[in-house]
Amino acid sequence: MPRDAPAAIPLLFYALGLIAGVVHPLTAIAGCIACAFLWRRAAIALLAFAAGVAMSMPKAPDPMPPPDRFVVITAEIDHDWMARGNSFVLRTDRCSIYARFVPPPIAMQTTIRAEGFLRRNEKGEVTMTVKSSRLISYEGELPWWSPRRWNRALAMRIEPLAGEYPTEVALIDALALGRGERLSDDVRTNFKRGGTYHLLVFSGLQIALAAGFIAWLLRCLHAPRASDWLLLAFSILAPLFIGQTSSVSRSSIAIGLYALARILKRPTSLENLICVAALVRLVIAPEDIGDAAFHLTYAGAGALLFIARRRKLFLPIAVEIVMVPLTLFHFHQYAIGGSILTFAMTPLVFALLVASIATFVFPRAIHAVTVLHALCARINDLGSHTSGFYAAPSKIAIAVALLGSVAAIAFLKQRRFVIPVLFAIALITSYRAHNATAQLIALDVGQGDALLARANDNVILIDGGPGKGESILMPLLVDRGIHHIDAVVLTHAHPDHCGGIPAVLDQLDVGEMWINPHRFRGDCAQQILAACIRNATPIHIARDNDRLALGPLHATAFISDTRFKHSPENNSSLVLRLQIESRRALLTGDAERELESELASRNVRCDILKVGHHGSRTSTTSALLDTVQPRIALISCGRRNFFGHPDASVIESLHRRRIQIDRTDLSHCVTLTLRNRAIYATREIDTPQ
Repeated sequence: MPRDAPAAIPLLFYALGLIAGVVHPLTAIAGCIACAFLWRRAAIALLAFAAGVAMSMPKAPDPMPPPDRFVVITAEIDHDWMARGNSFVLRTDRCSIYARFVPPPIAMQTTIRAEGFLRRNEKGEVTMTVKSSRLISYEGELPWWSPRRWNRALAMRIEPLAGEYPTEVALIDALALGRGERLSDDVRTNFKRGGTYHLLVFSGLQIALAAGFIAWLLRCLHAPRASDWLLLAFSILAPLFIGQTSSVSRSSIAIGLYALARILKRPTSLENLICVAALVRLVIAPEDIGDAAFHLTYAGAGALLFIARRRKLFLPIAVEIVMVPLTLFHFHQYAIGGSILTFAMTPLVFALLVASIATFVFPRAIHAVTVLHALCARINDLGSHTSGFYAAPSKIAIAVALLGSVAAIAFLKQRRFVIPVLFAIALITSYRAHNATAQLIALDVGQGDALLARANDNVILIDGGPGKGESILMPLLVDRGIHHIDAVVLTHAHPDHCGGIPAVLDQLDVGEMWINPHRFRGDCAQQILAACIRNATPIHIARDNDRLALGPLHATAFISDTRFKHSPENNSSLVLRLQIESRRALLTGDAERELESELASRNVRCDILKVGHHGSRTSTTSALLDTVQPRIALISCGRRNFFGHPDASVIESLHRRRIQIDRTDLSHCVTLTLRNRAIYATREIDTPQ
């Protein structure tokens, strides 16, 4: 057994325990029995496995206050406000606070007092929306000896430069102080496309460089014992100075364990150190077992230590093979050669870090930050050309690859070839075979609309959901093998329908863009037009009764010329009657009762109805249901949405007519497959209605 196996074995069984405890208690019991027989050191294995099961037991959610009144909360301030589109968010230990105004700046205060409505978002996180700056106040003051005060003092020192150098100041905050909240979306997106974004945020790189410099300096002064104690102190102070982020915690744990081993004169290998650090981190935060940063950190370190340590020429290739499946799994995006660019940019980022620190003393050093950032951006652009969205490997394949790799480390002597093979298998599972079946899919994009119609090689996308398409819509498309779309149809230019379309136009091959001529305005509309110009995508301004024929797919547009006084944007929605094979679907956008009364006078009888306005009580009138006479009703809305969609009266009306209801808030993506004149519904999650 290899000399670094003892550290990897408890890690393996603890991780198995975490997974087994989440899957099912019976699985955990069976695993405990298996541990006792599979390994001669059964006590250690059983203890690690049982600890993992115990840590994975579900915890009761935080009690929620009544939603019908304002609630006052007081929370500790760990970070700064972060700009997100037209709003700002502050993440605290109690909840995430959202403000649609420019919040007052935070100085040396320790807590925030806010008033607003608390609710859980689609991810189950507690959030608060604050309506006015008068409902926010800061209290308390950090003591002079607090590392957090030193951090904020340095940030305030360079704040006067932000007016002239906003990008550079944001980079200095991120690199030297771990305050990445001020990085703009453009900077984040560009470096993510190049696969080097992890270099621009405070992470293990900065801590490792600082710790290495401290150790080198003191050993040059012939004080190795002082170096070990200083490293241990540094590993404790770093999280207090930067904040309790996962990346800082992981690096601090590894450095602290290394210093402690030297102080206690218990030498250890780097391989053992990384396994013990991973185990300690999982004991502290067991939820990291599914965290993207945890996977990428230790997978990258494992590739360096266990595969390519003795073969330097294979270093970039080894890291690339291991990181590709994980990056695709978490982000559906990868830049080929991102690992190579990381190695090339690391010296520049180190110089950028040094220049950032110098700016606190010599403000003119910000010019060096400007030059170095430009060089990093130019190198990063080389990788962005190979960036793209791809299907993700399956969860089972990733789990087998991760656990199999740790098992190979623990039990095999020749394991450097096993790890890349396992991850190559995980990568192969990302291939999606072409699906020629006729389908209508209601994509789960949260509180918004996005429907996909496909048959043979023909694809139509109707609306693009809310937010940024890179994180919501694109993964849903590429996981279904979609890389070409014949037509994208926008029903109306509300953000919850058009937010993801610019990303689709930029990342996929789109034949043409259909837009509604009525009330096509606003930021989202401008972004769509800019994306069409960038990609030379033809724009078709839809008219009433316009037809689109794509093989088995036939679509007819219904557009009213009426000037609606009530909800003019929603009632001006482009309504699409879609025929797939021998079945019809009516896709109503956000049509309300005024537009529905006009539709009721047309030939709109269909088998499938996309319920208007996410199931709002202002839509889905009896007149429309009596005219359409659908067999299936699709409702696209977000879990725990703030609007209470779908309304109980709409659900009752559909049940009364014995119409089958499929909702994205309960079933995630809903796929209707049309085969032999029958319609088969497939749901990702079946939840009782």
